[in-house]
Amino acid sequence: MSSTADSDERTYFSTIEDAIADWRPPLDNITAIRDAVRVLDYEHVYIPASRGFIALEAAGGAGEVGYVMPDFVSLQPLDGERAVVPLPVKGTPEPPVAKKRPKPKKIHAVDVVHDLCPTCFTALPATGICAYCE
Repeated sequence: MSSTADSDERTYFSTIEDAIADWRPPLDNITAIRDAVRVLDYEHVYIPASRGFIALEAAGGAGEVGYVMPDFVSLQPLDGERAVVPLPVKGTPEPPVAKKRPKPKKIHAVDVVHDLCPTCFTALPATGICAYCE
């Protein structure tokens, strides 16, 4: 999958399967989408930034030959008759899954454990002699 810097910000996919996985239509529609686009001759598959449909482009920039919409598949072959294939389940695809950012770990101050004076329980200096109890 890759993105271009076109004015409409398209995300291109290497296969229709990858585009379907990203667009996430209702599960009952996936087989119908595959069957419908099987008759088309296309080279590129993309989803625009609006995420409203999947488009199938003909080779050599000859134009779109099909669109997968939320409720139907529009077939527009360059050398054939146009057709509309209704999908079994009406509805929009699921929005992309937002990745949750992990909560930052709480950082606790770590007390350095020093030797303690057995009498007043204060930290002993490196000399080992308590300055308060001597």
